[in-house]
This record gives sequence, C-alpha cells and structure tokens, in this order.
Amino acid sequence: MNRLRKWLFPLLLIFLAASSGKATHIVGGDFYYKKVSSTEYDITLKLYVDCQNGLPNAIATDAVAIIGLWDASTSKAIDTFHFRRTKPTRLNKLHYKCLIPPQDVCVDEYVYVRRLTLDPGTDGIILSFERCCRNNTINNLFNPGQTGATYWVKIPGSDLASENSSAVFKELPPNYICTDAPLVFDHSATDPDGDSLVYELYQPYSGGTYDQPRPDNSWDNGFLKAPPFKTVFWKTPYHTNDQMAGDPIMEINRFTGELTVTPTVVGQFVIGIKVKEYRDGVLISETLRDYQMNVKECDFYVVSAFGTAKYSCSDTVNFTNKSLKATNFMWDFGDPTRSDDTSSSMNPTYVYPKDGKYTVKLKAWTEICEDEYEFTLQVINDIDVDLGPDIHLCTDNIDLFLSTRKFDATKVVWNNGKFGPTIRVTDTGTYSAQVFYDQCTDSDTVLVAIHPIHFSIPTDSIFCDIEDVDMIADAGIKDVTYRWSPSPADTFRTLHIQDTGIYWVRIRNGYCQKVDSITVYLPTKPEFGDSFFVCNEFERTLDAGDIPGLKYLWNDGSTDRFFTITKEGTYWVKIDQKGCIVGDTMVVTNPVIHLDLGPDTSFCDSVYRFMIGPSFMQSYLWQDGSSSQSFTAIDPGTYHVFVVDTMGCEKSDTVRLTRTFSPTLNLGNDTSICLRMTARLGIDNPNFSYLWNNGETTQYIEVEDSGYYVLKITDEAGCTAYDTVHVAIDINALPNDLYIPNAFSPNGDGLNELFPFRELINQPEYRVRIFNRWGQKLFDSELDNTQHWDATFNGERVKLDAYVYMVDYRGCDGLQRHLSGTVTVLE
Repeated sequence: MNRLRKWLFPLLLIFLAASSGKATHIVGGDFYYKKVSSTEYDITLKLYVDCQNGLPNAIATDAVAIIGLWDASTSKAIDTFHFRRTKPTRLNKLHYKCLIPPQDVCVDEYVYVRRLTLDPGTDGIILSFERCCRNNTINNLFNPGQTGATYWVKIPGSDLASENSSAVFKELPPNYICTDAPLVFDHSATDPDGDSLVYELYQPYSGGTYDQPRPDNSWDNGFLKAPPFKTVFWKTPYHTNDQMAGDPIMEINRFTGELTVTPTVVGQFVIGIKVKEYRDGVLISETLRDYQMNVKECDFYVVSAFGTAKYSCSDTVNFTNKSLKATNFMWDFGDPTRSDDTSSSMNPTYVYPKDGKYTVKLKAWTEICEDEYEFTLQVINDIDVDLGPDIHLCTDNIDLFLSTRKFDATKVVWNNGKFGPTIRVTDTGTYSAQVFYDQCTDSDTVLVAIHPIHFSIPTDSIFCDIEDVDMIADAGIKDVTYRWSPSPADTFRTLHIQDTGIYWVRIRNGYCQKVDSITVYLPTKPEFGDSFFVCNEFERTLDAGDIPGLKYLWNDGSTDRFFTITKEGTYWVKIDQKGCIVGDTMVVTNPVIHLDLGPDTSFCDSVYRFMIGPSFMQSYLWQDGSSSQSFTAIDPGTYHVFVVDTMGCEKSDTVRLTRTFSPTLNLGNDTSICLRMTARLGIDNPNFSYLWNNGETTQYIEVEDSGYYVLKITDEAGCTAYDTVHVAIDINALPNDLYIPNAFSPNGDGLNELFPFRELINQPEYRVRIFNRWGQKLFDSELDNTQHWDATFNGERVKLDAYVYMVDYRGCDGLQRHLSGTVTVLE
C-alpha cells in the first residue's frame, strides 16, 4: 500500500506541536459532503474543541487539517488534501429554562471547508481526519486521555448512487446537561436529496495516540490510518446501547431522531449518533456525529420532571412527580377522548380508555420560573400476541416466516433461541414467542406440521393390447382414502382398466390431498389407403400420424412424420409407440411420358423439324391428323401433338413457331486508302448484333491495314447475314494533311531517332530539306540519297537547337503540297 504524503508545518508550529500537541482537547466532530457538479464536491469537517480545559497551543496545531482520501473497496490510499479552518465560533447552547448556568463549560466550533474534484468510481471513496486526544476525565471510555478520534465520511459510487449529498444534522446537543433533569432533544437531520433517514446510536471511532496525536504530520513520522478504522473501548458498564448513566437511559427515536435521557451521574460521556440514508430501500450513505456530553449537577430555580415506565401494562397509571423546587403543578395526560384529562395533584393516577400512545405533560412552577416536561407513554393493557392458527403443510420442505407483528416491542424471544418480531422456520415443531414491552409481556404458540402425500401412477401409457390391466395408486401410508374417476364408486388403491381413456385418482388424508391422472391408449396404426396407379409427374405426401412419443422409420431410412413420394415404388413405414410396432405399406405404379416440343421459337427462311424421342408410344396425333413420330413444319403457326403410351397414359404438348427472314447486308464495294489513313466500315442499323472477323462487336470499325473484312449480323430472331469488303492501301499516296513532328531525340535509344518519318515513302514527289537558323542547308533527301535526317551534317552530330524544315509531297487528291516549320533536336 502506498503511503500518504506527509505535510510539513512551519517551524513555529513544529515547536508548538512538540510542547503541546499531546494535550487533550477534542470534544467531537462531524463530516459532510455536498455534490455541486458532475465532478466537484464541497467537503466540510466540523471540529468541536474544549476551550475551557484544552491547551491553547494544542488547539493551534489544528490550524490545518490533513484529510486522507481512500478507495472504499480496497482501502488503498489515493491522495491527501490540506484544509484550513475558519475562526472559532463559541457555542452557548442551553436546554433548560429555569437554570442558573454554570461557568466552567466552554466549547468552540471550527469549520474546515474546501471544494474538491473527486471521482467516486463504482465502489465509492472515503475521506477521513484523525486527531488525539480526548479529555482524560471522560467517564465511559477506557483510558480516555490517550484515546483520539477519527471523523470520516463515505461518498458512494455509481453502483449505489451517482448523485448524492450527505444528510446534515440540524442542531448540536447543548453544552451541558443536568443530573435528574430530563433531556428531550431533536437530533434529526435534513437531506437535500429527499432520501429516507433512519437514526441509531453507534460506537465512535478512535484515531491517533498520545505519542502520535497527529498521524498526518511529518514530525511524528506517522501516517494516516487506512479504513476500516478502529473504535473506542467502552468502560464497564457502558456499551453502545447505554452510553451514559441515566434513568431512563439514553435512547434515540429510529424515525424522528428525538434523543431522550435523564442523566443520573455527573461526568463527561462520549456519544455516537448515526443517521442512515436509504433510497428505494437501499442504504447509500451514513453521517456520523461523535460528541462529548457534559453532565453536571445543576442549580435550578425549578425543574419539571416525573417518573413512569415507558410502557404501562395496565390502563391505570401512577405518576411519580420528580420535579425540583416546584410549588405548583398541572398535569395533562394526553387523552384525546376527554377534555378533563388534567390534574393538579402532586402524584396523580389516571385510567386510560384503551391501549395506545399518549403524550403526558407536566407543568411545574414557582413564583420565579415555570418549566414543562413531556413524555410519551404507551399503554399496553392487552398485548394480544397472535401467531395465527396451527400450520399444516402438504409439502416436504418448510420455508416460511412466523411473525408477532409487534415491530415496536422492546424485545421478542422465541423458544428456539431466536430474537425479533419475525423468524424464518424451516422445520416442523411447536414455536412460541414471548413479546416484551419493558415489563409488559404476552406470548403465543403455533404448531408447524407437514402431511405430504407421496404416490405415483405411471405416466401416460400405451398398451399394445388391453386385456387385463390394473392401475395401482399407493400412498404408502395409513388413514388415506382413494377415489377414481370417471368411476366414483372405485375407492380402492387398485383400478382395473378395460378400455382406453383418461383415469384420475384423488388421495386424501386428514389435511391434504393429491390428484394425478393417466391417459391409457392403444397404438394408432397409420392408414395410407389403397395402392394406386398414376400417369406422368405427381407428388403425394404420406402422414404417419401425430401422437406424442412416436418413432418413425420409412423404407428409405428417414424418421420424420411425413414422407413425400414422386415416383413409382413400394413405400412402407414402421411406427414405434413406446414399444408397440405398427405400420402400413403402399405400392405406387407410375409410368412417365417424357414429351417436350421445346419452347415457342422461330425459324429463318427454311423449314423446322420436330422429332419425338424413342419410339415407345402406342400412338401419335399431330394437329393436322398425321400420326408419325416426327413432323416437318413449313409455315409458321401453332403445332400440337397428343401421344398415348402402351399403358394408356396420355400426354400432349404445344409449341408456336414464327418465321423470321434473314436480314440483308451490304458493306459496299472494295476500296483503297492512302498511306497513314483509315477507312470506316459498317452499316447504319442499331437493331442487329455485330461480329467482325477481327473480333470487334461494334456497329462500325476503323481500319488502316489492307485486307478482307467480314461482318456477321444477327437479328432478334437469331437470323444472320454476312458480307465481305476488301481494303487496299496505296503506298504512293499520302494524306492531304500530313503530320510532321516538331522535335526528335537522336540519342541512340531506338525511339524518335529520325526525322520526319522512319518508314520509307514510295512517292517521287516526296522531298525533305533541313536548314539551320542562318539558312545553311544541312540536309536534302534528293541529294543525300535517304528520306530521313539523323541530325548530322557532314558526318558530325549537330548541336541541340531548333532547325527549319521544308517538306514537299503529293496528297491523296493528287495535288502537290508544301509544308515548312521548325523541328527541335533533343538530347
């Protein structure tokens, strides 16, 4: 586990701590949190110190509180925070009216507040502060002068409540309370979230030691203690439910937070008050207050007090007046049924009309002062504990709750050693509960018994043959009766069955009954019907029946309920109904005529011939009355054939023929083209599909090579036509518009080495001349005995530059042409 960071005080504070940090001055404390945004919390620590007996230098060391932050699930240290306190507030909280106040009690309140950014996660976080020590004069703690305090609060994680602020106590108890003077104090809290609040006493927590009073400070070489925190040790005879001497003892109302006690011993007593927050029945947070109650022997002008038990076992109640120095009294017995429920007697007696809670008030006074005390009395003349009638169950297992429904009783004791108004019972026996309201008591007893009936008859059963079947229902116990149905007269444990059906039996004992039934049936035999003969294609589904528990086996090994047949053969099924085997067989004869004239179609220009398969038919009949196996169609129209095989099965087919004349195709006359030109071949009709002998499928093609070009066209009916055209190239003719490049690169890489063309041109009129920028002729095709310039002059490579060219040639139209321009020699 990581150690928390240490915090080093200034040198002056260290000196004060060394001399006085061990002094006793802690009176109590509270810890609260308030959520102000999605990640921010206002954290408040209130520390109460003894400003009468506490050493000032010890109090000064608490100027800064070191607050530890812990993971609530793993107790792992997360961080520490420094909180600086406000100036002290002197508390002068008094409770009594007619009191001469003592001058030796002083309590200061210090408040530490800081806004923190926190992430409780899913498990929650804990904030804590430790300090030692408490006053060594405390009566109810063991070794109080060396006992410190830990004040802490848990912020719940998202698993419990993603949005929550803690409950806050409304008031502090008075600075002191007086012996023999009743204290009735509202110790309730408010909750900003509207959660349900429940109050209880708890055992406060210790923290720090006499030798290490500030475990968060560096000079002690100590560290904050991780949760779970240790609690104080009660000094005998005190304990959590009796934290100070009193008659009556100190109690807190679980639902209102009202704290009551009449102290009987002078001294100082540490008490713990806890308020729990519940949301939708789930505990989500707790607020703890640890506080020192100072009990003094006070000097009153007058005190109103009386004694009586909290619970009266009789409707007649005697009240004992314990008022001090009073000369006049007025009682109000809190009876809402009467207007004269008052008395001025010293020790009156009152008879209450019925059981219930009554608030009794006593006003006591003298000429100097008046005081009033009230007490809630519960009259219980008839507790009337009723556990209900004896319980007789028809099951083997017991799991139930017994309840006195006396949830406000002071104690409930059961004869099995359990306590509380409700217990869980899992066994037979006699259970009794004694309910106490202090000295008032009542009890009741209830019997829990079981009377199960165990029997069984067979489950629904199938018999291969019913001849002599007896059904036995035996509960195995005495004093039971049997009744069978549908034969009410049968009252024996054995029933003789002679037919199929549903049989019921009911068995009763003195408390319980049980009913069971059995369905008796014979196996159901499948019925396929007669074997049958059917011509041509068919489909029939056989159903073997739907009865629970059936197992099927067909002749092909399948095991389904249904079986579909589409051809001839012998078909059988065997059905296993719980060991009874039944079945059925069917023979199917199915000659099939395979006749197909094909789909409706068309023929081109000629005839169409029908040919029906192998000659196994007894007769053929065509639409024109002919009876041959084949038929030749000359004209378009509808053609029909009706056939009969040797077993008498018939079948017919029809087809419709249409005639489509083949299309015509003319690509034109053979043609010739000039060198470096293309010819466009094709026809202008998009309604055909096209296939050229060069693989092209477009309507038109562009050709530049000589040769024969063949086109096949196909119309929508599949009829075709062909045509061929020959294209020749005139190698002596050039295009009218001749392309001359503007640059070439005679660098020996085999690309663009010559100007203007690499191929030879067989035309006498063709001439090429090259000049430099000064007009000097560098090349002439007529003189250099070649048509290509290789960028040399007199056997030397010319420099990289632009040169003037002149080209003369004859075009395809027979006219002479002259071109000139510049060509750049590149690297």
